[in-house]
Order: sequence, then structure tokens, then C-alpha cells
Amino acid sequence: MKLAVNLYLDTMLAGLAEAVHFADANGLELESFRAAIEAGPMASDVTRVKTPMLIARDFSVQAATSDAYANTRLIAAAARAAGIATPLLDLASELYRESVEFGNGRRDMTSVLEAIQARDRTSDSSE
Repeated sequence: MKLAVNLYLDTMLAGLAEAVHFADANGLELESFRAAIEAGPMASDVTRVKTPMLIARDFSVQAATSDAYANTRLIAAAARAAGIATPLLDLASELYRESVEFGNGRRDMTSVLEAIQARDRTSDSSE
């Protein structure tokens, strides 16, 4: 049960970080974005806590990035043992790994935002 719940949490948080990044990069007012998330069906205790952290780039640890990465590896191992595909988890795991490599291991898992931002600077513009 814990692995299934953490699979959802880890992928959801990576998706939220990507959405904040997308909104910011497109010039949206981030407090309006936060209000839109909170007014709709995606609002949750997680979004109420983590969206403001993402907007402020406040990576004060509540749940460490290294722990999120370790969880994704545990979940992936269990999935592989059962012959289950985890495409979203695998992508999120890569982002958490990259964030840890940037030195964010003991920062909050919202620091995955920095791994997403780094991909902007290193991506091939011809894609």
C-alpha cells in the first residue's frame, strides 16, 4: 500500500513542479495559477502546502528529495519484480535523481523543480 501511495505522491509532485515551471515560463501570474489549482478538482493538502513552496522556491525540507528518489527506486524494483510498467514513475525518478545530483538531496522534494529547469537550458531546441 505504501509503495502504491508513494508512486502517486512522487509522480504528482513532479507533475505539479512541471506545471509551476510551465506557468512561470509562460509569464503567468503564479498566485493566480495557485488559486486556479486550489479552486479546482486537483486541490489537495499536498497542493496547498507544496504549490506555495514551489512558487517561492522554498525548498525547506518537509520530505527530502533523496528520500523521494529512494522511494521511486523501491517502487520501480517492486514493479519490475511483478512485471509492471511504471513509465511516469520512471520519468519522475530521473528528475529526482538529477535534483539529488545538483546537491538537493537534503532539500525538500519540491527541489525537483530545479532539475526540470535545468532541462530547459540543456535541451535540444530542434526537438
